[in-house]
Amino acid sequence: MTQPPPLGAVSLRTDQVVRIGPLTLRIASDVPDFPALHYFSRAAWMPDTTVPDIELRCLSHVNPGLPADTTARARNLASGYYVTDHFGPPVRISSSGNRIVLVGDHLERLVWPYVVKYLLLRHTATTGGLFLKAAALAAGDSATLIVGRGGAGKSVLVTGLCRSGATFITNSHVVLTDGAVQGVASTMRMRPGPWLDQAANTAALDPRERLVDPYEAFPHHAGTPVPLRAVWIADFRAPHEHDVQQLPPDEAASIVEQFAFGLNVYRLEEDLLDLCGGDYRAFANQYGRMRAQLHAAVNNCPTYLVRSDVQHTAHRDQLLQLLCDGGTS
Repeated sequence: MTQPPPLGAVSLRTDQVVRIGPLTLRIASDVPDFPALHYFSRAAWMPDTTVPDIELRCLSHVNPGLPADTTARARNLASGYYVTDHFGPPVRISSSGNRIVLVGDHLERLVWPYVVKYLLLRHTATTGGLFLKAAALAAGDSATLIVGRGGAGKSVLVTGLCRSGATFITNSHVVLTDGAVQGVASTMRMRPGPWLDQAANTAALDPRERLVDPYEAFPHHAGTPVPLRAVWIADFRAPHEHDVQQLPPDEAASIVEQFAFGLNVYRLEEDLLDLCGGDYRAFANQYGRMRAQLHAAVNNCPTYLVRSDVQHTAHRDQLLQLLCDGGTS
């Protein structure tokens, strides 16, 4: 791998290596207690001696004068458009080898919303596998993905089941490789409710939300890949409801492709095209490989539409049974 040029004298006030699924990332900033670290579970923080796969420098006070990238994403960042619904002041990005440098204000608004997602896409595009937006739980030696639109009740479902015996894997991002699930150890953004501990008082980017570290709150998996057993589509509608239906594979694959495939959900198609050197045919081949892998994974395991108020003990017990044995009892 080509080594990046030296940055010169930059006074770093934050310097921490974190694990994001299969990758290790060094996050360094001239901002003390850089807020982006709050979005990673403490379980993801690595020892100081860890040699990272990638280095990210977020500089607010010093501009090292490195040449800006020429990618579509770099142009978007320079205009203040980050990704999907995230906007802010203009940001300059410069990348070389295994180093990415961001220069601008309030760069914590970019690390989780964009950089982490980009790195997971780049990793899976390079090594194979899939980057998915999904929660994941384990029961025994198998994993279940939980997918759904924003507000569908994924976090409430995860929290209720983990407080009743399920093992936590991740609440947000998954790398799926060779039929096995590996999660990213992030904190959970949750809105106040009966499932939210009063101790969770760390503010999120959205002032209506708070951050909870699930690796401190729940039994959790060690981080190695877990074989995928099932996929649930969370679709909470109303209190007291409980309805679980198995979906036909074609319906299941269409839903998962639109609501869990990271490339689609986070609008990373420009990034993938740039990773393919701007070659549309190479992009089509890479996208086709990912899409085929996604459909194969969904077709090889049962998918359930889950509409359930997990606050009810009887509902929760039935879902735990489904989690454990794959049946609808």
